[in-house]
Amino acid sequence: MSPRPYFYLSLLIVAICFDKTRAQNIVESNSTNLTANPVTLTGRDASEFFFSAADFKKAALNVSKDDPLLRKLNAHVAELVEGAPWMPLHHTLGISGYETYFDHPDEYFYALSIAVPFLSTELAEKTRGLLGGMAVETPPFAKDGLDRRAGRARESYDVPVELRRAGRGGASNLFGVYAWWSYCSYANRKPSVGVRELPPLPESPYKFNIQSAGSGKDEAEKLNGDLAGLIGFIRLARAGRDRDAEEKAEKKFQELLELRINLERVNPRILEKTFSASKSLHNCKLARYCDLTPEIGAAVGKWSSGCGPGHLKAFREERNGWYLAFGDRMIGGENYTNPLHFSRALFAGATFIEELPGGQLAPFLDVPWCKADLYFIEKCVYALWAKAGRPWIELK
Repeated sequence: MSPRPYFYLSLLIVAICFDKTRAQNIVESNSTNLTANPVTLTGRDASEFFFSAADFKKAALNVSKDDPLLRKLNAHVAELVEGAPWMPLHHTLGISGYETYFDHPDEYFYALSIAVPFLSTELAEKTRGLLGGMAVETPPFAKDGLDRRAGRARESYDVPVELRRAGRGGASNLFGVYAWWSYCSYANRKPSVGVRELPPLPESPYKFNIQSAGSGKDEAEKLNGDLAGLIGFIRLARAGRDRDAEEKAEKKFQELLELRINLERVNPRILEKTFSASKSLHNCKLARYCDLTPEIGAAVGKWSSGCGPGHLKAFREERNGWYLAFGDRMIGGENYTNPLHFSRALFAGATFIEELPGGQLAPFLDVPWCKADLYFIEKCVYALWAKAGRPWIELK
């Protein structure tokens, strides 16, 4: 037999071997096997996390006016306000297709409202004006979001119109209710909508499997968003003296918070598949740390028996460079770059669950991924809050 058939046979054997082994370019591993027994929370345990809030107003008073982070925050918000309205961001991943970001007003209201205390007087008033206009046309608790093809392009690269997703964004959870409370609280706006006009409370019993590795539908992110929404609902109901609505929301919050805490305690598989991009191949997400508010982060930090901080620390340190804008792929595989939700989730987890000091958080800011980058605004505020001593306020 000539050498050529042996050559082709060897290639076939190699191909079969590669097909049978785990692909080496897919980064889907978790970092620890930390677990703990499930815990049962009382109503009093849960109440701690809707009776207190991160005090961004006090933090702003304690931040040096010469802090470079403060200047970066003001400059970025000024660009956002002056250039509005903005088109949702089109971000190409690679083999996982592309994603669309900032296509719902809930992220606008949250990021900009927590930034207001840190802004100059003139810019703060302009920001309130922008949000006030959006509150009439596209409130953060609305089901429908923003037109994905309308507004000024955010990207630093050209995106053909036909490649952008059509239609409007949509709310995937109740995070917008929390964003509405944030707007009323941090932007000093009186609630103009009663809780009876807000979206209904989550179904009962709440469907969530803490042992699941995830179906790709981002259930853990939805759980975070629904928990945040319940916090906002409780606070708004109390402000409106609607005790019946408040009590119902408190019971539901206790149920969901226990699920969230036990997810962290019993399930170390923090990296999940996701269908949030246009294609599902090799696409992963830290869903349980997305839409993470200060209160939920504090609850995980307190009640997860060290699992939450341990998971995040190990995962983050194994992926040095996780914070870089357009950084090389560190989750999923065969993509050009990381998704935006990756660094956002790790930064929020580092701030509220790991409780890293502000001096350590600040270098993780890097540069914005685009113009009007709402996640960059969030990260600036979180780092400034941590540098100011992480103040909290007890709510009445």
